[in-house]
Amino acid sequence: MPTLNPTPEEMETRIVRAKLIQPKKRRFESSGGIPAKALEAIAADSIYLYMAPGEGVGASSQNPGVVGFPGLTVNLCRCPVGQGPDLHSHARTLETFMCLKGQFEVLWGDDGQYSTLLDEHDMISIPPNVMRAFRNTVHTPEAILLVLIQGAAGDMAADVQYAPSTGERIEREFGSDVRSRIEHMGWRFDAVLGSKVEA
Repeated sequence: MPTLNPTPEEMETRIVRAKLIQPKKRRFESSGGIPAKALEAIAADSIYLYMAPGEGVGASSQNPGVVGFPGLTVNLCRCPVGQGPDLHSHARTLETFMCLKGQFEVLWGDDGQYSTLLDEHDMISIPPNVMRAFRNTVHTPEAILLVLIQGAAGDMAADVQYAPSTGERIEREFGSDVRSRIEHMGWRFDAVLGSKVEA
């Protein structure tokens, strides 16, 4: 098969300019009616979707900077001190974290009972169906985490699940309409915690 020679103009659709990309919370606030504060309450402060398969495969793939191959999303998360997402799991996808700037504590387990620290360029890969969260632990204005999500193309939709208590908190603080809008974008509040299952 012969090689391709795309023009610079054609390659522009495959380039993400960091100074132009908007965090997800701004896009969802303007297009989906979800207040930025509601997303900040359960997700990383600012999530930048650099590459994803494209529309229609859940919150992790809406309006990516570059439309890539099925089964992979590339995000950058910027978190102020002490901030990060609530415990959540990915039911069918593998999530990998690499610290690019600062330091992150990565927690896992139904109650976040296990943890490790990631210094710059350290990486951890969390298997499917494990509750996980991360926090910026350093006293700098922000820390940056590279987040890769991998899985079969059909497995990427509606894959993020939080505990029911997180959904109840969102509903209490922001209303049932905001909770419904978050669920509509593919994040669920129905994780069944293994340690809470009756024997």
